[in-house]
Amino acid sequence: MSEELPLRFDHVFQAWSYSKSHRKLVLRGRPGQDYDEFVDVIFNDVLGMKIASSYPRLSVSIAADTREMDDFLEMPERYDHRFVNLEVSDGIRRGFVVCKGVVVHRGTGWYGQENSSGDPGS
Repeated sequence: MSEELPLRFDHVFQAWSYSKSHRKLVLRGRPGQDYDEFVDVIFNDVLGMKIASSYPRLSVSIAADTREMDDFLEMPERYDHRFVNLEVSDGIRRGFVVCKGVVVHRGTGWYGQENSSGDPGS
């Protein structure tokens, strides 16, 4: 299940993991002073990406301009109808993820513990 876009979070996120074999990217917002849960933004079936290693806040939205993604992937006609072009930003730095969907996983413990909720998007 994909999340409704745009997504906006007002705390620090970092690139947490990328699995080449599963083509899954996870950006994690860890618990901190103003929030008591972790938030994983999980991009599934990633075709290409250009992201920062961390963001002081995070927004994910449908990209209005896909030229950089098209140039990066070199053959945009091969993925237009199956993939979504997402802009990933902190309001200053802008990156992108081209994928089939994004889900959000939240929890008060660590990922996979009994206090977590939501679908991990496996």
